[in-house]
Amino acid sequence: MSDALCVGVCMIDWDSGVCLGCGRTAEEIEGVPVAPAPAPAEPATARLPANVAELVGEGSE
Repeated sequence: MSDALCVGVCMIDWDSGVCLGCGRTAEEIEGVPVAPAPAPAEPATARLPANVAELVGEGSE
């Protein structure tokens, strides 16, 4: 978004996080990039070293 959207009324509605003047979020107004949503974590597939697995077992599956 550009500064051309600004109408000179900068008033953030803190419940919605949106400026009542231009409809942008505070992050958009500040120019702070919004981080993308994290990707879903992959299930752990690492196995225990053999000597540790002998002592404690490999785990429940």
